Parts: sequence; structure tokens; C-alpha cells
Amino acid sequence: MTAMSTVVTTLVMIAMLLTTGLAMAQSSLTSMDYMAQCWKETESTAQEISRTDISISDAQIAGGFIEVLVQNSGSIHIAQFPNWDVLVHYYDDNGDYYIVQTEYVEGTTPGDNQWSVAGIYTDDTLGQDEVFEPGILNPGEVMLLRVSLVPAQYAGTMCWVTVSTPSGVMTSVQFEV
Repeated sequence: MTAMSTVVTTLVMIAMLLTTGLAMAQSSLTSMDYMAQCWKETESTAQEISRTDISISDAQIAGGFIEVLVQNSGSIHIAQFPNWDVLVHYYDDNGDYYIVQTEYVEGTTPGDNQWSVAGIYTDDTLGQDEVFEPGILNPGEVMLLRVSLVPAQYAGTMCWVTVSTPSGVMTSVQFEV
């Protein structure tokens, strides 16, 4: 009986070792698959960033708004405007310094501390509206970005606008109000 119990115990131990080994192998394979998927996503994001570029060709105050011309100087189209970041550094008439992260709003007229796309054009003369894929900033096109700030910026001071796409590509401009 002793030999039989040793054989049974040995068989149980071998079964447990095999089960544990298989579970560890499955876990390792799952982890490797997850790492490979993350690597692919990182590579895809890096490729998108490398093909994305924006630049600011002009910024000015017009009708109480800050108007910024943002050109897509990259090789892929850009959209998802609610995911863009627009930050403005400026002084008010009391000399107080503000850094405002504005919120995107649909339409051409933004509210207090908001920004909107006033139009997308074929070039920076703003002579012709976009015709290919309306509402998407394609390569070579220019977006008229309009920002409304409260309190208002003070004339004769400097203003700094930073614009960032969802992929993290950014540009900025400083200009006198």
C-alpha cells in the first residue's frame, strides 16, 4: 500500500506541475501578445506624429477675438477639433497675467474662454473655402481659429497662443495686441 500511495502522490504532483507549467506558459503568451499589441499601437502613433505638422502663419485681434491662421503643413489630414488644446497667455487691462486653456465649441463664434473653427480655407489668403472633405484640415489647408477671452486682453501687451493637435504636435505664436 505504501508503494501505491507513493505512486498516486507522484502522479498528483506531476499533474499539478504540468497544470502549473501550462498556466505559466499561457500567462507568458498572453503577456507577450499584449506587449506586441502595445508596441504596434506605439509605432502607429509615432508614425502619425511624424507625418503631422502644423504652423501658424498669422495671429491678430479682430472684432474682439483672437484670430489665428493654423496651416496643416504635414502630410495627413487632421480633425477631432474637440481634442485639440488651445492655450493663451496674456495680460488684462489691470496688468494681471492669465494662462487660459480654452474649450472648443462648434460654430464660428466662441463664448467666453472658448475657441472655434471660423473656417477652413485652401490657402492663407482665405479667398476660397475648402472643397475637399469639409470640416477636416487637409494638408496645405489653413484653418481660421477664433478665440474669445474674458477678461479681454489689454492693447499694447504681448499675447502668446499655443495650439496642439490630439497627437501632441504643437505650434505657438507671440504677437502684440
